Amino acid sequence: MKRTFYTLLLLASMCSLAQRERPKTLIGNDPEDISGFGGVIFSFMPIDGDLSTMTGGGGAVLFDNTFFIGGYGLGLTGNHEFSQGGNDLTSSFGHGGFWLGYVIKPDDLLHMGVDTKLGWGSITTKNRGTNEEIGEDDVFVFNPQFFGEANIAYWFKINASVGYQKTIGVDNTYFDPGDFDGPTFGISLLFGWFN
Repeated sequence: MKRTFYTLLLLASMCSLAQRERPKTLIGNDPEDISGFGGVIFSFMPIDGDLSTMTGGGGAVLFDNTFFIGGYGLGLTGNHEFSQGGNDLTSSFGHGGFWLGYVIKPDDLLHMGVDTKLGWGSITTKNRGTNEEIGEDDVFVFNPQFFGEANIAYWFKINASVGYQKTIGVDNTYFDPGDFDGPTFGISLLFGWFN
């Protein structure tokens, strides 16, 4: 009888522990609410009126499979070549910084979201013949976007985005302030674990 009583008491204690709720926390109620991803980013935008391609990558921590915060880096593929005042010039452009976003209904096969990239970078101008650096601007880049996303596998997503890039700090003699502003289109291949 004693053995039966202690066995029932042990089972009741285990059941009460199993039913006990986790305490509420700021980030989430379960460690599984936190995941992450990283990937390759391709971005297309006009620079000085010409369509240009930027490539790079980024990664982020994903909270509750909806809100993410991380970092990114993008650089101009090749160089932007142009002529001005009889000189053949080339420029390079790169930036990196914070990447923030929100995913709407991430469990749906196709879903949408919003994100923004906030970064710092530089535009370097060189003489194409001598490769001598003749100008550099330190810039701040702000690029809010809307995106559509497809869940290909539990560890892989494809993301297509459209947005507008604003570049602040372009003040050299070779570019006008709006030459690095304009609509953007991007494709991202994201790998990670998505709860």
